[in-house]
Amino acid sequence: MSEIGRGTTALNSFKTSCDLRNATVMYITYVQDDRVVFEKTLADVTEITEEKVVVQLTQEDTLLLNSDMKVEVQIRAGFGGDNGARLISNIFKADVGRILKEGAI
Repeated sequence: MSEIGRGTTALNSFKTSCDLRNATVMYITYVQDDRVVFEKTLADVTEITEEKVVVQLTQEDTLLLNSDMKVEVQIRAGFGGDNGARLISNIFKADVGRILKEGAI
């Protein structure tokens, strides 16, 4: 994950070290300046394979990002019910690309 363009419908692909295909709950959290900017859930995931998770961002999502700072992203996943296994990923950091014309198009 190198850069997320503001105002785009970015497709984020995360390489995972464990198979998340059987996850029953998942949060992909995007943070800037120590606050959650937006979050995606398992319902937003477009693809899960043995080695990756893919999520589609909307223009509205990416327009919430500040291009003056990196965005941090972390995946949390759970398996089974309340007593099931819970996992976290490393925190990914990415630049946020500038745009010249603000707003959704």
